[in-house]
Amino acid sequence: MQILGQTIYMNADNLKKLKHELRTPVNHILGYSSLLLESAEDSDDLATADLARNIHDKGQALARLLEKNLLSTTGDIDDGQMEVLRGSVRPVVKQILDILLSRSTFPAADLHQPDLNRIRRAANQLLALLGAESIAVSE
Repeated sequence: MQILGQTIYMNADNLKKLKHELRTPVNHILGYSSLLLESAEDSDDLATADLARNIHDKGQALARLLEKNLLSTTGDIDDGQMEVLRGSVRPVVKQILDILLSRSTFPAADLHQPDLNRIRRAANQLLALLGAESIAVSE
């Protein structure tokens, strides 16, 4: 965060809130992609099952990136560390959104639309959290 040209370090309380806010959409991506995979496999929809597996793999990659870049951090973090986090997470989230865009080629996508929408919302929420110059932490 920049205030009058100074770098402000995120304190432990704000970092704890940020960790929670970033974990939530990643957990939604993982959970809903698991539900989508199970549902697709139950209905023998192999194309959607592959899509769900791909999304779930990307969600696991996101969880690892958060753990590596932020969630294991116990002290304060600075703008440089936050920019590394943004730079590593954004491309993976965009890959998930690209996968979701490709879903229109799958015949049973309408059956799974609610889960696809939830995954999309979670991915967009994560991008929104990472999109600002500084990540806003809600109270």
